[in-house]
Amino acid sequence: MQNTKRILEPSRCEPAMYEYKKSSYAENYNVLQSLRKDEVLCDIKLGTDDGGVIFGHKVVLASASPYFLAMFTNFSEKNQDQVTIRQLDSRVLHLLIDFVYSGKISITDKNVQDLLAASNLLQLQEIKKACCDFLEAQLCPTNVIGTIALADLHSCTKLLTSSELYFKQHFSNVVEGEEFLSLSSEQIVKLISSDELTVPSEEKIFESVIQWIKHDLDSRKQILPQLMEHVRLPLTSKDYILKNVVDEPLLNNCFKYYVIEALHCLLLKSDELITIPHNIRTKPRQYGVHIKLF
Repeated sequence: MQNTKRILEPSRCEPAMYEYKKSSYAENYNVLQSLRKDEVLCDIKLGTDDGGVIFGHKVVLASASPYFLAMFTNFSEKNQDQVTIRQLDSRVLHLLIDFVYSGKISITDKNVQDLLAASNLLQLQEIKKACCDFLEAQLCPTNVIGTIALADLHSCTKLLTSSELYFKQHFSNVVEGEEFLSLSSEQIVKLISSDELTVPSEEKIFESVIQWIKHDLDSRKQILPQLMEHVRLPLTSKDYILKNVVDEPLLNNCFKYYVIEALHCLLLKSDELITIPHNIRTKPRQYGVHIKLF
């Protein structure tokens, strides 16, 4: 019998896919950047209020920024070859357009505020986040209040939260600076009402409130009742109240209630069998407790 070799039928192959990614993808943007700088194939010129003009390609700008996408597709600028970007100077716009083409930008303490404002306007979220990260890393007692204002202005939620927390943790140092005196009434009420203020004692908060009021007495004295609601005098000492609070000229007869309340609570505290009334002014803060920021 002749030997025969059986040939097996090939099994059915599953559909396959091979994804190839060009390794020199970044080189395309290098070419586009070169074309932009040589003003070749550019279809848009971006003007600024200071007279600067920056060349670009609409499709590249629109791919990076929702602001430019809307401008070049939905608004009258889509049919124009030159538009003016208000509220920006050419130096800052140059940095941002260079980033769109190169993916690189240098953020410094001198340009971070302008870059944050411009990236927020142009909806360049990567740069906005990078500016916020930079500012967060630079927080210190002398700049934290300005950072809070900046974060609030440009809706930087994470930066606002971290800078307000930094303020609370370093209250005693922050209030020694000039920035503290520039706080708005809304800001100071929000900050001193927090349970997270880290201070050696409530006396420091009382003294800071009086200092802030006296810095601009005519316009701020009407805020004092609202602030005194959040100064926890019952957490101070009897000696401190009698020596420093009772004779404070700003605390006229209208505010004697807070002094009487504090002395009454201190009297009750000496009797362990009597429960002290609970309200915001008798609630202890997190004195000396530090929360890790980063």
